[in-house]
Amino acid sequence: MTDPNERFVLIHEGRSMYYVGDALGHRYNGRDTIAVYADDQPMTPLHRPGWYAADSVGPHEITVRIPVPDRVVRYTLVDPTAESVRFPSVLTVEEYRKRADDGSDVWCAMYSPDREPVDPHVTTVPGPWTVLTDAPHLPDDRVGQWAPSLPTELTRRPEYHFLFPGLLWGLRAALRERIQQMPYVTYCENKDRRLEVWIDVPLQVPEHEWYTPVQMGRRRPKPVQRQITVKRQLSLAVPDGVSGDSYSAARTMWDEQVAHWTGIVTSASAKGCNTCHGRGYVIDGAEEHNRA
Repeated sequence: MTDPNERFVLIHEGRSMYYVGDALGHRYNGRDTIAVYADDQPMTPLHRPGWYAADSVGPHEITVRIPVPDRVVRYTLVDPTAESVRFPSVLTVEEYRKRADDGSDVWCAMYSPDREPVDPHVTTVPGPWTVLTDAPHLPDDRVGQWAPSLPTELTRRPEYHFLFPGLLWGLRAALRERIQQMPYVTYCENKDRRLEVWIDVPLQVPEHEWYTPVQMGRRRPKPVQRQITVKRQLSLAVPDGVSGDSYSAARTMWDEQVAHWTGIVTSASAKGCNTCHGRGYVIDGAEEHNRA
């Protein structure tokens, strides 16, 4: 697994494609006015957010130029013929704000701001850069369906898909198969994005009862003996997938989810108490009628 602080550059067909989204941060992603440079040469934004391409082979020094709004340096009287003691031809920013604080719109109508450009904020994207030239070894025990978030240039390079953020799908279906094989589980199905689980557990000290099975025909069936069990039902809100910054990170979350949900089923499969038959209270004499 790569270091989560590492960033990636894919060198392909004479171009270097960099992933710098984590360095830009959520405040800057998606803003067309942001410019990314490789060795002071403009880079081309790719279809996937956070990816930029340089038309030469790197690694390069990557810098980001974030625009800063123009600065107001003074306020000038719109109509010079209206100049007077009350309305001087020029106001400083402080003078204008002080007069405009009275809440009157006259100052906005009489004066216009004079602006000057401000140099953009320049930040350097630090490394280390992981150069993607050879495919990593794929995990031997892969689970689920991995859907990485990649630029178009990488969608046809499956050998790198496990290094990038994405979603690992199929958790609910995998858990359904897993829970169906657990002791005492008699039913486990996916309904309305939840796993409905039925469990029949025996008593701590096995007990049996006689019952007459249902049978068609004239001949009356013979009573048979069966073990007394406690019936329990669970409704588990299992997600269909988990996300991660890489396949390895998502796989760790996957294993934690499997352990969590199977642990709930295991706890619910504890054998029932003989005294209360798993009800949590004892039915005896008149108390039975009171609880009915």
